[in-house]
Amino acid sequence: MPKLVLNSVIRPIGFTQGGWRHPDATPQRALDLSYYQEYARISERGLFDGLFVANTPAARSNDWTTLFSPLEPVSLLSALASTTSHIALIPTLSSTFNHPYNVARQIATLDHLSSGRAGVNIVTSGSLDAAQNFGYDELPGHGERYDRAHEFLDVLYQLWDSWDADALVVDKEAGVQSKPGSVRPIGHRGKHFAVHGALDVPRSPQDRPLVFQSGSSAPGRRLAAAYADAVYTAQRTIPESKAFRDELHRTQTRLGRIGPLVKVLPGLIPIVASTDTEAHELHDEISALNPPERSIGILEERLKVDLTGIELDEPFPVDRLPPVDSLAGERSFHEIVRSHADAGATLRDILRITDSGNGHLRFVGSAEHVADEIEQWFTDGAVDGFNVNPAITPTGLTDFVDHVIPLLQTKGIYKREYAGGGARSAFA
Repeated sequence: MPKLVLNSVIRPIGFTQGGWRHPDATPQRALDLSYYQEYARISERGLFDGLFVANTPAARSNDWTTLFSPLEPVSLLSALASTTSHIALIPTLSSTFNHPYNVARQIATLDHLSSGRAGVNIVTSGSLDAAQNFGYDELPGHGERYDRAHEFLDVLYQLWDSWDADALVVDKEAGVQSKPGSVRPIGHRGKHFAVHGALDVPRSPQDRPLVFQSGSSAPGRRLAAAYADAVYTAQRTIPESKAFRDELHRTQTRLGRIGPLVKVLPGLIPIVASTDTEAHELHDEISALNPPERSIGILEERLKVDLTGIELDEPFPVDRLPPVDSLAGERSFHEIVRSHADAGATLRDILRITDSGNGHLRFVGSAEHVADEIEQWFTDGAVDGFNVNPAITPTGLTDFVDHVIPLLQTKGIYKREYAGGGARSAFA
């Protein structure tokens, strides 16, 4: 029987806008390596499959998310390679603002340093601030970014394949380090990139690093179906997630891609307490740390919408939202808001749902309730697992590991020890 896949997502300020203000939160440790080492050890104690770092290469204009991801992710995860033994190490990198040769060598290096546990989450980026950090006056169009991403990933795969598995011989007596002809230039010349190759880092211990893709749009699904081992997505209901997963797998089949089906791993913010009542009280407490009057302006900026005159308990004015096709970025966030608004959410509801900045799914309740919700989504075929985003860090992660993980194991849907096949086995 397939087992649930869980990734642990690192964010030193937690995954709600006001969570960093909670007494249990430790945002002051955001630049402290020992914090990340502790987080990684807790994650491995929970047998998580991946340690995931989200990142946008731009300073945050929202002063409550200044420490969203304050360290460069490849460097951070390289520093955690010796702290961990089993968990996959997954930095987020932009195909729009990076070159595939540099990314290929960074991730291949991380794979060697971690004995075959590296992955990379490729995003196209929807941030104008990031674009302007890399010489763009405007963010490239949605279609252009995904066109570049396809070629980017194609080049990554070619570079990782440019060394034969048995290329290295290191024979001192014969004076040979690698077999003749076993390291080959890729000679790529395309629309966006020209790469002679070969890669200057030998073939990865796991053959090639794991590849993740984040996003839920149609171009994102096509990109994931063509290249990814797993997709990090935002989903609202079991039927919607099941339809997303089924369409992704149909696209993978149409493309003729053989091998394991792409894993679907929505973001999940679990809020766990001893009882359902206590968990909802904690959720209210966290939400109150991000006042609505502060949140409205941020929401208006992100959605490019005017919310003047809308009371908190009035229906969210979905008719004021700009057309999705008019947006250069924030499409996934926009679509999540629209789906909740279409279902009758009030402005207060939308502020509560999106105070994490991403509109991810939330399971709020006792450990038993949260475990039951996870089991239902998994056994109904809506997901292959989740990217776990604690509302408060690190205590939210500890609560999940100590109280929810044992229940998932008792249900028989989660492993009791790491498999012998290495980090890749969870995504096979």
